[in-house]
Amino acid sequence: MTGALLLAGQLVLAVTLGWSAAGKLRRAAHAAFRASLPRTLGVPAGLARPLAVGVVAAEVVTVVTLMAALVVPALAPTGYALAAALLAAFTAAVAVMIRRGVREPCRCFGATDAPPGPVQLARNLGLTAVAGGGTVLTLGGARPVPLTGTGGPPGWSGGEMSHLPLVLTLLTVVCLINTVVLALVLRQLRQQSTLLKVSIEGVANPAPIMLAAGATVGDFTATTVDGTPVSRADLRGETLVAFVSPSCPACAESLPGFVARAEARPEGREGVLAVVLGAGEAAGRLSDQLTPVARVVVEPERGPVSRAFGVDGYPAFGLLADDTMVASHFVLDRVPETTAS
Repeated sequence: MTGALLLAGQLVLAVTLGWSAAGKLRRAAHAAFRASLPRTLGVPAGLARPLAVGVVAAEVVTVVTLMAALVVPALAPTGYALAAALLAAFTAAVAVMIRRGVREPCRCFGATDAPPGPVQLARNLGLTAVAGGGTVLTLGGARPVPLTGTGGPPGWSGGEMSHLPLVLTLLTVVCLINTVVLALVLRQLRQQSTLLKVSIEGVANPAPIMLAAGATVGDFTATTVDGTPVSRADLRGETLVAFVSPSCPACAESLPGFVARAEARPEGREGVLAVVLGAGEAAGRLSDQLTPVARVVVEPERGPVSRAFGVDGYPAFGLLADDTMVASHFVLDRVPETTAS
């Protein structure tokens, strides 16, 4: 029975950490994860990039070891120990974020809308307990049921294979359910992408969402969340601009891509202006996500900056050359990265 439980724990840990790594491997998701580290854990900005890469690398190595142990049970102690160390670090990170009062979503296990809380802490503690228990058992000589039917420790009995069909059946059912759900989600996303493409490309001249190319930004004066004044006179060189709202689903979908593009700006934060439309805790969380990569202004809808840029909806993205609009659109990809594009 112990061998079957170890096998089940091994599979649970491998799937969980594999899903976590996959959720952070996409460029936009990885950029969002990297950008969140200074805000959520207080990591120095210079260490955020190597730490983010290291976390994903550790997840991949752990998953590979756990999967290899399905065929070579002797690797099980190493796989369990790596998982225990990694999950213990994740648990400590969540505890630190809760203690710091962080309200930004925790990205330890990929993209999520939920800020760190008791549920995430309990989940991590449970996974850490599984990994820790597996480490103790395997270091003591116990081994998971080998999928090859060989390679067990001295005294291992093939009788434990009687539990293997049940474990594999449960795993097969879970995989089938995940496959069906994934297929349905992908189908829905494909349909939405098709409709969005038609709505964007099928209209010869869609209504502008902010000042059109060639227009000059109006006069405005505002103060960033850092307490720095900003006005039209401060718009020098190329400036990437975004107007977003915490109540806008399209804004949330565009945010990782905008953060990634803002991070790549050679001018740094001085070359990016982000305006958060709204108030309250949700606007504060959105502002916190943007502050590391942009000068951020929080104002109500139709505030002075919005009026100066002629914003009629959101998300609205634009690229300026000094105070003149080069391009604007509600789809970030429709705005060139530089004026030379």
